Amino acid sequence: MNNNKNTAELILDTAQRLVQEVGFNGFSYAHIAEKVGIRTASIHYHFPNKEDLGEALIARYQREFVIKVDQIDNETQDNLEKIRRYINIFSIPVDTYCTCLSVMLSSDLATLTEKVREKLAAFFTANLEWLERVLEQGRSEGQLRFEGSAQTQAHKILTSLQGAQLLARTFRDANRFNLIGEGVISAFT
Repeated sequence: MNNNKNTAELILDTAQRLVQEVGFNGFSYAHIAEKVGIRTASIHYHFPNKEDLGEALIARYQREFVIKVDQIDNETQDNLEKIRRYINIFSIPVDTYCTCLSVMLSSDLATLTEKVREKLAAFFTANLEWLERVLEQGRSEGQLRFEGSAQTQAHKILTSLQGAQLLARTFRDANRFNLIGEGVISAFT
């Protein structure tokens, strides 16, 4: 049983890297099988179809996100620092000129199943709700300054970071992400 879990995780790890490199529609189970060194039947055992794989990928991605922002919340009460650490989460794939899973899945949105689209929307909702809470708390505690609603600012942050990933990937220049990340931080001081 433990071996099955390890195989499923290895499949998910490989599929996530492929999505981040070529998009959800840019690979098949044969690509995963080749990279993992298993038969496609083994992949179908864990994920009967690509929709199941997509749902599992985004569900795992959201669980990891919740863990990361909980860790941020537990490690600091400084809301500007929370936003810095949130930006750092988005900077991780930039070093390999990839984008996060959610950005790549969004680019394939028209071809994703309704279940995968719903899970993707839930992931973005979790991001926006966390950001809104941090922004509201930061403004009420005097740590953050901004005009307008926290909801609008949260959307600006999320879209800025996603766009920054795309620019860094397109130009193969991580500094473009850093430039935008710094701009996000300076907007609240």
